[in-house]
Amino acid sequence: MVNNPMKIFIGFLSLLFFLDTLSFAKIEPIKSDFKPCYKKRLKSFVIFNNKQAVAVSKHKILLYSRHYVKKYIKRDPFLGLYLVYSKKELHPVKFIAFDKIKDNTVVAIMDKGNFLLNKIESFGNGLDILPRLQKKIMPNSLVECVCCRNFALTTNGRHFIDSDYIIRFLKDKKVQYSDSGLRFKEKNGKIFVKSRNPFFYGLRIRVGDEIVRVDGKEFKNVAKLSKYILFLKSGRSINIVYKRAGKIFHQKIILKKRVGGGLIGDSFFQSIGLYLRHNLTISYIVKNSIAYTLGLKRGDRLLKINNYFTTTYKKTQSILSMIKRKRVYMLFSRDNFQFFVNFRR
Repeated sequence: MVNNPMKIFIGFLSLLFFLDTLSFAKIEPIKSDFKPCYKKRLKSFVIFNNKQAVAVSKHKILLYSRHYVKKYIKRDPFLGLYLVYSKKELHPVKFIAFDKIKDNTVVAIMDKGNFLLNKIESFGNGLDILPRLQKKIMPNSLVECVCCRNFALTTNGRHFIDSDYIIRFLKDKKVQYSDSGLRFKEKNGKIFVKSRNPFFYGLRIRVGDEIVRVDGKEFKNVAKLSKYILFLKSGRSINIVYKRAGKIFHQKIILKKRVGGGLIGDSFFQSIGLYLRHNLTISYIVKNSIAYTLGLKRGDRLLKINNYFTTTYKKTQSILSMIKRKRVYMLFSRDNFQFFVNFRR
């Protein structure tokens, strides 16, 4: 029986289409793909102060800790990173740049005892919300792609510190970030101003304005925009193009040294020398700062800003973002006694 040539031709085209589709199908790595990487990595894990840590040079250890660690070489108080010395010779790991990593990427979370597969869920927004994985993990584990390259160190819960921050931490002599006075959020693929620091004088940008470009660059997400600003040198200027009610505006902002964010907290009051715990009690006051002249003390608790009560960092930042008048009134409590202080911003 002779086959119909047209049917044979159509069948051949169908086979080609199937093979072409298969070649472009996303094949996710499985656990066995990471086994060679894990064997290489085991020697790089060390125990420091009863905590797992990672060797980053022959005599230096990288460690994440929410609690203060003594005798460190270098410390990042925003992210909780510590670099400490080891007398013992170690087997270091290297970190690759984070910019090529995509969300939903399958990764291996490696620690001293085992490794498990996980996926990147989100990239965070900078210092305050770190990138997140889909499943909970152990702190100070390495996050590695199938190519046996490390691009993150895990913290608590499901979060991790990406390698761009780690590489910068290991390279620079001093830990310092820059601040534009603006905090951002994403909505429908666009970036908007979430809050603004009222102690950054001359800011014309308002909450809700859309960020179009910064220094001529368009940013796809808040994490990349925040990182761009954080990594610049304080004292230099940035040019922001923003949109409000369909109209385009421009503003030049001189960057300042970042004093709040991450584990330090980001209430904006740090800009006047006032550091608050998450329950809004004062933890520290910078000597000779604006806050220092107000007669406040450690342990005083913030209750109200102007006409608005506050109980959280988020609410405090939101209230401060909307301040327009020059004078700021604050209600505090101390030993069951409430009192007002005010200052001109």
